[in-house]
Amino acid sequence: MPLRNTPVQWGGVARALHWLMALLIIGTSLFVLHVNDSMPWFKSSPLVFITYIHWHKAFGLLALVLVLARLAWRRSNVVPQTAPLTMFEQIWSHRAHIALYALMLAVPITGWLASSAFGSGTKVFGLFTVPGIIPKSKPLVAPTYWAHFGLAWALLALVSVHIIAAFWHHDRRRDNVLMGMWKGRPGTRQD
Repeated sequence: MPLRNTPVQWGGVARALHWLMALLIIGTSLFVLHVNDSMPWFKSSPLVFITYIHWHKAFGLLALVLVLARLAWRRSNVVPQTAPLTMFEQIWSHRAHIALYALMLAVPITGWLASSAFGSGTKVFGLFTVPGIIPKSKPLVAPTYWAHFGLAWALLALVSVHIIAAFWHHDRRRDNVLMGMWKGRPGTRQD
């Protein structure tokens, strides 16, 4: 399988970045939901809570780096036409992808802003610390946190629509959109 995209096939790099982002978005979301469900326990163990928060922030910065890599890779490669789409589907697919990329950028950036406003850097997997991008500012903590929170839920909603659309293509349209991103095979399904 080629590393670069072709006019009819996603390359290995684009597919790897897609699935790494999917794993990060879904994994980080499940992680945060677990932490929120465990809040009473964490209140009795603040050191564990702080460790969890550092992991969350480190994965968020990793997601930001990966989405920037995805955008650079996408810009330097052809975007395959993996299935024939109606004009309506083309327009909405394009808009949905723009929204996905915007949210994949906005969620970690607002998280980084919230952390910075709180006055803390981000320890990245215990290897190094990334400083804040704005000075400590108590008045900005709540708005940046709530922006991060709301945008994260919007991203999860759009990711859900993206997953449903992929399975719709696979099950109803019987085209190769899902398998093209999963296995990288061009063409249409015959089964």
